[in-house]
This record gives sequence, structure tokens and C-alpha cells, in this order.
Amino acid sequence: MTYIARTQRVHLGLLLAIIVLPPIITYNFSIGLIFYFQFLLFIFILVAIFIQFKFRIDTNRLSYQILFLTMPIYKKVVYPKQIVQMKFKRVGWATKGVIIQVNKGLNIRIFGFAPDKVLIDLMKFANENDISTCKTKEYLVLEKTE
Repeated sequence: MTYIARTQRVHLGLLLAIIVLPPIITYNFSIGLIFYFQFLLFIFILVAIFIQFKFRIDTNRLSYQILFLTMPIYKKVVYPKQIVQMKFKRVGWATKGVIIQVNKGLNIRIFGFAPDKVLIDLMKFANENDISTCKTKEYLVLEKTE
């Protein structure tokens, strides 16, 4: 099954407004070092708004992909033999997530994906493929509140 997550666009939109509005309000369009910094930050935030994440669980592999619009930027395919551990953690105030620790390369962080049953499917995947799992105390507290 495929799961999709997007960047937090509201927060990025507010940052974009903070960068763009002050020069417009004060009519100060001077070309200086601050202007170039604002312009680079503006471009960076604009690009970040259109980034999305895809995570796919198959019977014998996990694939994680970062996309800009529809163009892939980063893709990682992980097989059960490459996974050291799945650590179920509390990510935010009431958000649960998973960190998939792999032998080589960067770990994969899974949180904020829709539909919400990604954690249940990851637990099934770990049980079917004999992958060790670890649940933190905070995660167990969130499980009890459901």
C-alpha cells in the first residue's frame, strides 16, 4: 500500500509571508546583501511547499521516496535483511511515528503519512519478516489513550 505525506504548508506559508511582506509594506526594495538572503530564502521555502513524501509497503520491501511536484528527488528501497530495528516513538504532542534503522545509509523517519494505518502495517511487516521492534515509553502512553 502507498502512503503520502506533505510538508506543513501553513507554517511554510507564514514564513513566506514574513519574508515577502516587510519590503512591500515599507516600500524598501534596496538591492543589498539582505535582499539576496531574502530572495534565496524565498526560493527555498517556495520549493519546500511543493515537496511530498511517498512510502510504500510491499510484501518483501519498503520504498521511501521524496518528490518535488512529480519529479523524484530521492528514493530508497529497503529489504528486510537491511533493517536493524524499527523504533516506534512519540514525535509530537499526540503524534506517533517510526524510525526504521538500516545497516547502511540514512534511517527512514515515518510520521504524518495518510492514511493513518501506516504504523499498524509497519508492525505487521516487522512481525512477518522477523524484524526487531522497540516501543518507547511515550509511545506506549499514546497507545493507551486510543
